Amino acid sequence: MKRDILINANPRETRVAIMEDEQLVELLVERPDARRMVGDIYLGRVEAVLPGIQAAFVDIGTEKSAFLHASDLVYPESDDGEDDEDDEGDDESDDAEASDDAPAKKRRGRAPKK
Repeated sequence: MKRDILINANPRETRVAIMEDEQLVELLVERPDARRMVGDIYLGRVEAVLPGIQAAFVDIGTEKSAFLHASDLVYPESDDGEDDEDDEGDDESDDAEASDDAPAKKRRGRAPKK
């Protein structure tokens, strides 16, 4: 299989195309004003929990806090093949991975009134 990576960059954006056997298999576009965070793993501190929408705002060290919905949580499998989801009382941190549906949002103070 022949694999090529083509890169086109200018001040406004960078485009990366991954080709396999002259077929496009992946196209990535990144703009400097919209840094891509999807798939990155962060260590953060929960600032606010919103049980009504099953979400939380998490300080991950960026200008704006991240919005994390319960459905975006990723639970790693333990070494014995069982999910760690039901482990309570352990001192280990839970890992979460950023997803396309979890844009960063600024959140300070109380939840807005409805």
